[in-house]
Amino acid sequence: MKINTFTVNVSHDTESGMWIALCDEIGLATESETYEGLTERVWETAPEIATENGFEIDTETLRINFQQIQTAGERVSL
Repeated sequence: MKINTFTVNVSHDTESGMWIALCDEIGLATESETYEGLTERVWETAPEIATENGFEIDTETLRINFQQIQTAGERVSL
């Protein structure tokens, strides 16, 4: 199956201080101490993970939508 765009859900775990990225569509789960580090990690690993899970990826046209999920309680904690 060919895929050029997918959405990665991003959240911040206030207890651990880690940023978490999940994409059920391609089977991606990763984390980092910073948001910038997290997005970089996703760009580095997503094409390989997607390919391993049966998706055809064109790295030149790939688009990743980062969707940040935040609760009211997390907003106050930050």
